[in-house]
Amino acid sequence: MSLPCMHPVLLNQMIVIISQSFNECFSSDEQAIIGSFLTTLGDMLSLNSAYISYMQNQNSFSINSQDDYDLLEKSVEKIKEELHKIKSNVQK
Repeated sequence: MSLPCMHPVLLNQMIVIISQSFNECFSSDEQAIIGSFLTTLGDMLSLNSAYISYMQNQNSFSINSQDDYDLLEKSVEKIKEELHKIKSNVQK
């Protein structure tokens, strides 16, 4: 799901309008409860986003690690072949 491109000033104005309507409709205790709820919701979304990003990085590290291992294994085989060739040439 992609969000529409919205200008930051428009987002700020929307927040001001919504919060102003909350100020007029709710008592200070109710506003505190709503604010705490929205803060907790934002924290949970932020935490989930960080976790998903972390998991994606871990998956790419696993794939890269396997590729690196395969490359190192091939390099070791090539070095063994070269050493064998050198030994063969020295023995002649």
